[in-house]
Amino acid sequence: MATDDNKHHEQPSPEVMDRILGTLYGGCIGDAIGILSEFLTKEEAKEHYGPVAKKLEYSHKSLVDDDHRIRWEEGDWTDDSDQMVLIMRSLVDCDGKVDLSDFAGKLTNWVKYGYKELKDWCGLGIGTLTAKVTAYPDYLKDPEEAARAIWEHQGKQVASNGAVMRTSIVGVHNYWNTDEVVKNAIEITKTTHYDPRCQASSVAVSVAIATMLQGNHRDKKGHFKVKDVINEAYEHASKCLETDEEKKDLLFYLECEKIKELNLDESKKIGYTYKTMGAGFWALKQSNFRKAITKVMLQGGDADTNACVGGGLLGCKLGMSALPESWVTKLLHKEWLDNEFKRNRAIKKVREK
Repeated sequence: MATDDNKHHEQPSPEVMDRILGTLYGGCIGDAIGILSEFLTKEEAKEHYGPVAKKLEYSHKSLVDDDHRIRWEEGDWTDDSDQMVLIMRSLVDCDGKVDLSDFAGKLTNWVKYGYKELKDWCGLGIGTLTAKVTAYPDYLKDPEEAARAIWEHQGKQVASNGAVMRTSIVGVHNYWNTDEVVKNAIEITKTTHYDPRCQASSVAVSVAIATMLQGNHRDKKGHFKVKDVINEAYEHASKCLETDEEKKDLLFYLECEKIKELNLDESKKIGYTYKTMGAGFWALKQSNFRKAITKVMLQGGDADTNACVGGGLLGCKLGMSALPESWVTKLLHKEWLDNEFKRNRAIKKVREK
């Protein structure tokens, strides 16, 4: 059910503010923790990090400081959170409106240079599909057409997770209007990832975040009824799909109770958008942020992306106050991130009061 009550925008309650911050910081934290085991198998992840799992910190990256991980410093996040910030910057610069040309311009500039103020030299960690689409002729003129052309050229089979990883901010922006959240999620997804499964994944995550910020689906004690959150997410996300089989597949990943059934380290399929979405909704079903994100990380595969989405969803459910203090304070560029989040209109309004 869409909500357009502008009082939410004008003065989010302290509780909503806590959930907004939990969503954004939770995603970045999951990203930064997940890089510790990205591209490892589940067995390798548990071998290296199992002994320290109960007290996992960013500093444990040194346990597997290989050619992949060495590109990031301790406590840094990856392209997942970088692109989330790009979307937020675009929304701020365009007065809260989704402007696909503006976002495409910011994305291509980031691909080339990263964030210069963070001493990046390029958009580190960028996915193969995003790289191909942003390099497509006339991408800036029509990003959706470029994404569609690449998708069709690849046989309409590629449904990677490069869009769902960055979508948490879409659930925060205009969260009181579900229809607007759905529209924005689809549009921003299609600037790089045209496959309907990618669209459905982004819609599911964005709607789940928005409906929790609206305060819907709660029991008498105020706790979220996660099954109802999932049902609403499915209701909107399934509209992106055509066949009953496609919708059945979506529902399996949304409802999956056992993380092992997601096979997050499955060879050659770790980047499947439904795996990341499924990891996120598995995390949403949990009650302890540290334990949940650590468990996602220990599954290996595309762990930074899986933990990023999981961190955003669970962070929204539990709020900023439930995030592990050391994981928050020891984010490498936390001061920079603080300033970026302050530019968000909803956050800025509350902090100015």
